[in-house]
Amino acid sequence: MVRLSYFIIFLFILIACSTNQRDSSEKNNSTKYARGFEITDYNSFKKITVFNPWEQAKKIAFSYYLMNKGQIIPDSLKKEKVIFTPIERVICLSTSHIAFLDAIGETAKIKGISGSQYVNNNEIRNKIQSGEVVDVGYDSGLNYELILQQKPDLVLVYGIGSEVTTYVRKMEDLGLTVFFIAEYLEESPLGKTEWINCIAPLFGKEKEANLFFKSIESKYNLLKEKANSITEKPEVLVGLPYRDAWWIPGGKSYLSNLIADAGGDYIGKDNSLDESYVVSFENLLTMAGNAKVWLNVGSVKSKAEIIATDERFAKFPSFNNARIYNNNNRMNPSGGNDFWESGAVYPDRILHDFINIFHPGILEDSELIYYREIN
Repeated sequence: MVRLSYFIIFLFILIACSTNQRDSSEKNNSTKYARGFEITDYNSFKKITVFNPWEQAKKIAFSYYLMNKGQIIPDSLKKEKVIFTPIERVICLSTSHIAFLDAIGETAKIKGISGSQYVNNNEIRNKIQSGEVVDVGYDSGLNYELILQQKPDLVLVYGIGSEVTTYVRKMEDLGLTVFFIAEYLEESPLGKTEWINCIAPLFGKEKEANLFFKSIESKYNLLKEKANSITEKPEVLVGLPYRDAWWIPGGKSYLSNLIADAGGDYIGKDNSLDESYVVSFENLLTMAGNAKVWLNVGSVKSKAEIIATDERFAKFPSFNNARIYNNNNRMNPSGGNDFWESGAVYPDRILHDFINIFHPGILEDSELIYYREIN
């Protein structure tokens, strides 16, 4: 009888302990293209892990635990970053964040942004003018007092380098909840868009995000299939030098993959890097001697402006023989480029432009969206 009593007490203790642990019933929602995040769905909460969210980051991960408002945080999560959802007030420190929220119908939740002059979304631009959305500054110039005044549930951040942790730590010390978004580091165009599935759970919009992503994926792959059926692939040059150093995308980069998917032959495709690297002007003359298309030439709007940056371009074969296009067709009056905003969410539109540039006539719709020809 005594042994039975001890056994019953032991069972009660075991049950109590198990309910206090993290829910062992879990489901990993694997990403299809994105490398920078993963989601684990437990019965009572979700865990989102963001990996290496800035350039050169190695073996760094940030984990966030999403719980419904009103839930009690279990002891096992009390030292973790817990976010109660759905988010009602958010600050976006990148214009691409605006595009993601627009895609799931959540722009009304935006109360602050960084770099108001770069915003292209008309709704947010109007709210900036009316004062409904405020500009909270950038990096070392962040206005922490203004951020606090907006009473955000969440601040979406991104980082170019590790110095971003200084600003994140400052915000967290002030009691703000911060969430890293690193879509810009993805190699895959669809991987970049897939970050919508990382953002959507914060707002309870998983179904909307999933439908949106599947639609973009389908459009992108149909265009890719059509482009890859063409055997002739024009050689493609990218970029413009700065002080004799020409930064070009690595062969495994986002832009390199877009060019390949559009049926182009990128001059840097054999490089194994997923980020940009430097090539001298002289070496590029050799690499790009047969280029038929030249893309992303800085902020220029004419060939005369290219010559103004460096007179040597007058004798550059690609300047005289290639068709030149720039991604500045959708600019706001302040110089903000929608290529970097909505382009993060709509890679199918960029692919559409590239196919029209590389293979004129194979698509019924020949109008360019983000790109314009430079004459």
